[in-house]
Amino acid sequence: MTLKERIIRNKEGKIIFDDFYVEFNDTYVRNVLSELVKEGKLVRLARGVYYRPIHTRLGILYPQVEEVVAAIAKRDHARILPTGNTALHQLGFTSQVPMNYEFLTNGSAREISLGKRVIHLKRAVPSNFSFRGKLMPMLHQAMRTIGKDSITKNDVAHITHLLLAHPEPKTWKHDVKLLPAWERNIVQPITRNYHE
Repeated sequence: MTLKERIIRNKEGKIIFDDFYVEFNDTYVRNVLSELVKEGKLVRLARGVYYRPIHTRLGILYPQVEEVVAAIAKRDHARILPTGNTALHQLGFTSQVPMNYEFLTNGSAREISLGKRVIHLKRAVPSNFSFRGKLMPMLHQAMRTIGKDSITKNDVAHITHLLLAHPEPKTWKHDVKLLPAWERNIVQPITRNYHE
């Protein structure tokens, strides 16, 4: 079976990386992938990242942002954290779906195109990944985006709801200490009351 046949045998909707085929010469793999892109059998999302498209009568159905980000994180053994409007949307602070998705990573910075949507992976300082829980680092990014002077009572109520709906008491004590003072003043009374 040729490399081209192997790639085409991937089911529609599969995310493919150019380093999946280590038994072949790098240049050869890139040439075959480029050929398949020209034939419309693959879509290039970013350098080294391809997608076996699902075709519908409305055009190409692209993968979910979270699916692409998770695949890259797994491949690169990297951590990825939503930030900016992406964090606000994922945590329900806003219902507005962003056109540009922002994530911090301890892996490589890159830009990925999903049709009209763009994913920005920005290399971040290690301290962003010092949190032990899953919710608190996202909550920190959301509060940071809102800003100390713009946070409302509704925002605080939503933060309270998130913390109580997704308790992580084993990591709270550690993670709260990593927050800036103004964020800690909001979060600490909620996490402390949970234990009482």
